[in-house]
Amino acid sequence: ATRTAPVVVGRPARVFVFAGWDAACQPLAPPEITITAAPAQGDISFRTGQETAIAASATGTCGGKKVSGTGVYYTARAGAAGTDRFALQARLASGETSSRTFEVRIVE
Repeated sequence: ATRTAPVVVGRPARVFVFAGWDAACQPLAPPEITITAAPAQGDISFRTGQETAIAASATGTCGGKKVSGTGVYYTARAGAAGTDRFALQARLASGETSSRTFEVRIVE
């Protein structure tokens, strides 16, 4: 996944929200997130309680609803430039895992 807006050096930027939900579209416990490939020019942090809209769900009934999850934030270090990539794996409370690779564009 590529963040469309560039990130500014030293300023945390949210790049994604990992969230799980049940059949009633209610959020599950926060996922366990592991960094599988660290970024070269920045740092990753996680913030729980981040609201996001569900893009699509397996049952088709939760699309567009709001749910709370864990936000993934990227902060470019001083001197960073160009693009940076990192990969994460999330294990939801349901046991389901999701792996994603992210790319960010850095501006000063």
